[in-house]
Amino acid sequence: MTLLTSLKDFTKRHRRGLIVTATLAGGTYLAGRYATNKIKEYQEKSTSERLAKENLKRRFQQNQNDCVFTVLALLPTLGDQILYEMNVEASWTKLQESRKLEKLELKKKQDRALRKQQRQEEKEARMVAQLEAVTITEEEEAKQTTTETPSTVVEETSQPAKTSEDIKETTSEEDDALKKPLDMSVGSISDSVYTTGTGSSSMVVVDQDQGNEEEDDDDDEEVIPEGLLDKKAKYLLWEDIKVTSFTRTLTTIYSVTLLTMLTHIQLNLLGRFTYVWSVSVLNKSEPTIRLQHDDNDQPENGFLDPLTERMFLSASWWLLHRGWRKCAERVKDGVEQVVGSIPLKSILTYDGTEEIIQKLRKNIEYEDDGYTPFSFRSWMLPDTHEEELELLRETGFSGMDDTNESTVTLRQLLDETKDFIDSPDFITVFSCCLEEVYSIFDHNAFGKVLLPSPLDSSVQRIQELTNDSIEIKKMTLANLLPAISRQAHLVIAGNEYLNGFAYLKELQAFSAMIYTQYGQEVTSSS
Repeated sequence: MTLLTSLKDFTKRHRRGLIVTATLAGGTYLAGRYATNKIKEYQEKSTSERLAKENLKRRFQQNQNDCVFTVLALLPTLGDQILYEMNVEASWTKLQESRKLEKLELKKKQDRALRKQQRQEEKEARMVAQLEAVTITEEEEAKQTTTETPSTVVEETSQPAKTSEDIKETTSEEDDALKKPLDMSVGSISDSVYTTGTGSSSMVVVDQDQGNEEEDDDDDEEVIPEGLLDKKAKYLLWEDIKVTSFTRTLTTIYSVTLLTMLTHIQLNLLGRFTYVWSVSVLNKSEPTIRLQHDDNDQPENGFLDPLTERMFLSASWWLLHRGWRKCAERVKDGVEQVVGSIPLKSILTYDGTEEIIQKLRKNIEYEDDGYTPFSFRSWMLPDTHEEELELLRETGFSGMDDTNESTVTLRQLLDETKDFIDSPDFITVFSCCLEEVYSIFDHNAFGKVLLPSPLDSSVQRIQELTNDSIEIKKMTLANLLPAISRQAHLVIAGNEYLNGFAYLKELQAFSAMIYTQYGQEVTSSS
């Protein structure tokens, strides 16, 4: 009892202190529990936010990779049409075949001239031999004539004078001889063979020479082979190659750039729907976020049904089959205005080529005033209702009614896509993309052949570089055309040019802006 009494007395004496101590201890415990819970909640919230950001970043990056692979998958469809309708290689082949034929014709002419010269030499040799033979024959006849002349004179002088009867007999004999047929005088003809032999041989030689001359005339008659171009046709072909080379390469540059921009807009719009739907599934208990559709009515793949997604992704058909042709027409007009007046033999430097490219870009990317940016929307998407129906018909959705829910949603997506295309941000990003592509094009087409080669690393001494010490390279426009036309194949192949798009910060920012605009999908709870 004394222990209990002493405890009671102690409690009475220190009651106030014990109450304060207990209160402090309880408050400390409760505060600790509260702080622990808050810290735990903060950690969980931070973790969830970090996971959400990583999820968003991962999804966004995967979406950008899908854009690159989608463009790569569509490039063959675009490239086959451009390369087929602007077949510069066929023109190069015609020129090469013409050059080969020219070489063959030149060789034939040389052979004909050589044969003609040989025949002329043979003819001259025969004539010399004939003249020598005639000279020898004349000398022999002259000698024979001198030996026979005295006897003939003696015989004539020794003959007695003819009487009138002898003269009559001689006349009658001559008349009988004239009355004989021609074949009876064979003996007289055979007797004269010796005297006319030289003349007949000369006639044979003359006939042979005439035959050779006729052969020469036949050889001199030039038959133009098929495929051999004259100067005018060759000039026109070169001019066509010049215009087509620039037109094809620039058309591929603008078409691929627009295809890349359109694909980024399409896939980021679809990615936005899918991401919002995934967040709604993971955060069903979150009361501060409400989606447009009820959870029970949401399809399993997101807000958009598969049919609408396929229809929206098929919108790139317009650019792949209609838009690039409009692009080619505008590019060709610009090329004819700028490059058409430049002679093929004009000497160009790297600065000169840069000036040409800048003029071309100004004619293509701006209106006639030179300040208003040209709208590329009609190249990327259909503008009218008839064009939309053509798009649906060509992509296999011709049976869709205008009142169909998928068609209505598709039109809304197309309208939103057009809004992004008409925005100033699109013009800025598109210009940045073109700058990146044209820098690659300038390096491959002009820089490798016109820019000065780098200094040799083995040179140890320092040299002061001046304008006079740097060699300025020059080249004719005709020699630059193969490199220009070759760039079309490299653009369509993707590789280097698409890599330039993949790491472009402006394009990434534009895609992020599209991906994170949730105004139509997420609304604040009332």
